[in-house]
Amino acid sequence: YYIFDSQYWERRGIPQVPGKLILGVSQLLLKRSEPRILVLKEWTKIYGRTYGLKEGSKNVLVTSDPDVINEIFVKQFDNFYGRRSNILGPDPDKDLQVNLFQSRGRRWKRLRALSVPTFSVSSLKKIRQFVEGSATSMVEIMEERHGDGAPFNIHPFFCEFTMDAISKLVLGQKETQLFENPRIRVVQGMFLRDFDHPIVHTALAFPSLVPIIRSILSRVDTSISKDARQFRSEIIERVQNRILEREEFPEIVGQARDMLDMFLDASVESDGIEAHDGFKLTESKTTKTLSVDEVVMQVVIFILAGFDTTSNALAYTVWMLANNPEVMKKCQEEIDECCQEDSISYEDLNKLKYIEATCKETLRLEPFGSISNSRTCMNSTTVCGIDIEKDTWIEVDAYTLHIDKEIWGEDADEFRPERWLEPGFHVPQHVYGAFGGGPRICIGQRLGLMEEKLVLAHLLRKWTIVKANPEQKELRVHGAIIVTPIEVPVRMVPRD
Repeated sequence: YYIFDSQYWERRGIPQVPGKLILGVSQLLLKRSEPRILVLKEWTKIYGRTYGLKEGSKNVLVTSDPDVINEIFVKQFDNFYGRRSNILGPDPDKDLQVNLFQSRGRRWKRLRALSVPTFSVSSLKKIRQFVEGSATSMVEIMEERHGDGAPFNIHPFFCEFTMDAISKLVLGQKETQLFENPRIRVVQGMFLRDFDHPIVHTALAFPSLVPIIRSILSRVDTSISKDARQFRSEIIERVQNRILEREEFPEIVGQARDMLDMFLDASVESDGIEAHDGFKLTESKTTKTLSVDEVVMQVVIFILAGFDTTSNALAYTVWMLANNPEVMKKCQEEIDECCQEDSISYEDLNKLKYIEATCKETLRLEPFGSISNSRTCMNSTTVCGIDIEKDTWIEVDAYTLHIDKEIWGEDADEFRPERWLEPGFHVPQHVYGAFGGGPRICIGQRLGLMEEKLVLAHLLRKWTIVKANPEQKELRVHGAIIVTPIEVPVRMVPRD
């Protein structure tokens, strides 16, 4: 049976990455030292735009074909509305402790509908001042510590900034806690853990054992599990305290001060979620209610997602600028022209078109979080002549997709922000995977870009960033989930 099953994709005429019996290629995809999406990129060079692999018992289809991606993410969304599931995570349909990222079906639609107002233009204008406060404080500390021009790793500063900003926006943190926030270590440990573990491989190979494995893990204390539980306990305590505050002062209900208030305004005792098989997601209606358990999980995921994505995006962008001083100069000239006041308004941020193009171009060449561009086949179907069975996992190789010369032109592998500003330039959403695609595209992309532009504007208006080692061309990276720079060594040079 296992020999037969190991040849799943070969029997369907799809190129398949050879793997071990029972385990498949899982041991090659879960290492922190070799990021998964970079391994997929190398396999694409060997097996082509679309190929298959076995990850334990799971059938996985990997693609960088724009037509296949469009079918899966857009045209056949009703057959692929769930993300690739976490084999040891909560049940996305029935477990109460599920967040927006993990959820699917009616629950996902309700959670997304509740979250969308948080990232509207009017909301972003209100929260801009809190983000800017974190940005200016970060730049001040950076100047104090490294304004002498000595080499330093700039990445930790961006991590501190994003955690400070997201703590204000989600939890209502009033004071800046740069380099004093204990959540940094906890969250970083959650992202940088190594999944190349016998327990994970066993769960992938024998899914029927997952309930037993979950029960065992809940009783085992590791440094990561302790940190994760401590982090979640803090969020639960904050939610409970906020509920008590709202009961004591009912007049504040409906006057959201942060995301936590917004979610509690929509909370109910239970949501009555049921399995969602057999309905058209695009035709379903949603009830705008949240359980308290979901409030907790929403807060958790917004802190996690808001921290890691923006800090890494800033790290890669600054590295790109340090490698392309002519682009940095254009960014500085735009800042000088558009941001003449000490405080940078939302309207002035919107004028920074070249800086926004620079951020987008960085994410085109470094789609470090594109592991989120995954789906689970919810109903057996056919995509571009490929028969895809229910429960098959789909992954997009965004690194290859983003340098496809048929899409981006002959200079696809060059860093050229100007391409985003050229008249008539248009790239369909499904071929730019930095923020995901289809109805499940990243809900916080506008907030992320606002944060990036605020930091870059305040940093580059006074400083030029150069590489600490002029000979270094590439960053060393790691991360089983997100492709994170190990360090970003630079120097600060004051502008004339």
